[in-house]
Amino acid sequence: MDKKIHEDFKKKMGFTPPGIMVAENFGEEFSRRLADFHGDVWSEEGAIPLKYRHLMSLATAVFEGNDKRSRLEIVKAMNVGATREELMEVFKQQVWMKGSPVLVQIAPLIEMIDHKLGIKKTDL
Repeated sequence: MDKKIHEDFKKKMGFTPPGIMVAENFGEEFSRRLADFHGDVWSEEGAIPLKYRHLMSLATAVFEGNDKRSRLEIVKAMNVGATREELMEVFKQQVWMKGSPVLVQIAPLIEMIDHKLGIKKTDL
């Protein structure tokens, strides 16, 4: 992959997304197109504010049962201003959509959020 693509991602995000790195296997042109598409999807501008795009991605990750992706989207959403209440609403919606077993899945995610916010269980 073009070194500039890696440098651009590292500068903006602190890392190169795994999907972008895997795209290298399909050639430089494919990698460049995927990187451009990533830029379009995750730019600061858009009809839907960035925070809400991250909350939608979190909902998708939770629905798919993808813990690693859920954790990443929580961090991204919090970095652009998502509140605990907004994150809890995403979780509540997923419980509605997929059922009560999601409660077990999201319990460690809620602990992670509370840890990041400095909330102790006794504070709730």
